[in-house]
Amino acid sequence: MSLLFTCVCNQPERLLSAIEPVREVLQTRDITRWGLSYVQAGEVLLSRHPKPVKGTFDFFEVLGSLCSDYVIGVATDDETYRGNANTQPFRYKHWVLGMQGDIEDFSEAHDALEAHLPGFLGRGIKGKSPAEYVLYIFLSLLHDSGQIDDHNLPTKDCALALRAALALVQKVCSDTGLSGTLGNVMVSNSRSTLAARLAGPLFLRRLKHVEDPKRPETEFRSVLVVGAESALGEGFEELPAQSILCINRDLSTDIIPL
Repeated sequence: MSLLFTCVCNQPERLLSAIEPVREVLQTRDITRWGLSYVQAGEVLLSRHPKPVKGTFDFFEVLGSLCSDYVIGVATDDETYRGNANTQPFRYKHWVLGMQGDIEDFSEAHDALEAHLPGFLGRGIKGKSPAEYVLYIFLSLLHDSGQIDDHNLPTKDCALALRAALALVQKVCSDTGLSGTLGNVMVSNSRSTLAARLAGPLFLRRLKHVEDPKRPETEFRSVLVVGAESALGEGFEELPAQSILCINRDLSTDIIPL
């Protein structure tokens, strides 16, 4: 079983406070590898662990004392893509992407997808998984529009590029004769985050708490999105099928059709 989640909060030192009440939703079992992206002092960092974990795996435990306002985590049990180069999330500069799911025989689409990439992006691909190719197709579209280096890219523009990238990858796979569909995707540029529901359910939890009404700076807000196979209980709302959740820099959210 794979697990994909993202958490965005306005007070990095309270990241665990946002997750702790529902930490059980970030647990899975018998995974083959896991990875985590996070932002500290404005720098996007990766922690990848390409070795199997038997029994219960708990993302809350591995977060430890991490302070970050943007986090994406991916844990998977698939046996197809091994090694550090195939361990999610994937990063390019300030962009990070994680994805659930797989497409059987995806390697047959590699050449056709790489034909859509400028040379400098094509050379950046180190692994073989669909998630990495989705990221680089997405980046190529941003490059075409001159937005790849825009740290403050509006979520609307980001969503348009993600929508087009997912459609292109799916079309290439279909044209190549591959069956299956892409899974849920989360992408962030450390200023905003998108979560696209393509396959199984995605669940959203918003948190808002004000410690001192007289001091606006004490307001703590967070948004947690989790890919799960069934309902996660009170406090969570299921995102519509074929939709994109846009989490803006101020933690406001918009849901648009995919």
